[in-house]
Amino acid sequence: MSTESEVLESSQEVKFYLHKINFLPYVDSPKQKTNDILFDVLNFLNKEHLQGKAYAIDKNKNKPEMERREMFMNNPVRVARTNKFKCSMALLKDKSLMVKPKDTFELVPFNKATGLIAELTHFYIDYSVSPAIICAQFNNDGPRISDIEFYFRSLAQEMRLARGCQTTTYLYAPIDTTLAHLHNVLNFEIKLRPQSIAQMDDDIKGGFISDFSNMGNRLKPNFIRVEAMFQTPGAKVKSEHLNKEANTFIINLLKKCQAKPFHIDQFDEFEIKFVNKDGENETFNLTKGKREISVQINREEHMTTTKYYHLIEAHFDKFIETFHS
Repeated sequence: MSTESEVLESSQEVKFYLHKINFLPYVDSPKQKTNDILFDVLNFLNKEHLQGKAYAIDKNKNKPEMERREMFMNNPVRVARTNKFKCSMALLKDKSLMVKPKDTFELVPFNKATGLIAELTHFYIDYSVSPAIICAQFNNDGPRISDIEFYFRSLAQEMRLARGCQTTTYLYAPIDTTLAHLHNVLNFEIKLRPQSIAQMDDDIKGGFISDFSNMGNRLKPNFIRVEAMFQTPGAKVKSEHLNKEANTFIINLLKKCQAKPFHIDQFDEFEIKFVNKDGENETFNLTKGKREISVQINREEHMTTTKYYHLIEAHFDKFIETFHS
């Protein structure tokens, strides 16, 4: 019989975040609605799977300075008697890796002749509402929601169904609410990986973020964290003491994340403390403010898309119900 401490040691928290997905159809596309385009894309992937094929894409194909980020989506399976699909996406690790053989403490190169190591991210799509909603596992080592968005966009373009695709993460405190309330930034803390900056569009990398990139190129750190403090929270704020440069930077950055939400996925931390227009202190967290479903798994158990689905199903359905009421 397992003790409580043994159960806790073998237990692992896995988080799923909620996003909506929108396709931008071509003018001459036979399908003009997001869910219709999504359904055609998923059906195409299902037919490819039945023929023993898959649609693979390297997200960094046009970025020779970066390591390959080749992904493919496994067979999307429709959940019986529902408007849901169970999905997973694999990220292939095509680089030199070391492995530890069992019962030894020696490291040997992984033999690629046997295949490539793949990191799986499981996600679920509900198209009973429009636009459809994605419940996606957060896997730091595997594909993220920005990768899923890129994959769907690329395939929809190749199928001549849509010229674009955008996912928007559901937040407890929406960005537009924060922008409407923000009067004066007191401090902010930002943490991100240098390689994440390379995944961002040029329009967001200008200015301060480009300084992060230069630091990453020179010092090669695993993470870059910047904390800037302008005023002590609780202090009386006067108009002549507005932190104009900080306000402009934060407002512009939030607007860019709002316009292209996949950028949110590139930040490991992003917290702002500010004074609102009523003179009260508020905190906005771009990364920890995501709507989430948290489940516990046994870290020793091999988790499949179906096993994860049974864990998140009730919570996902409850979230979807809010759109039907």
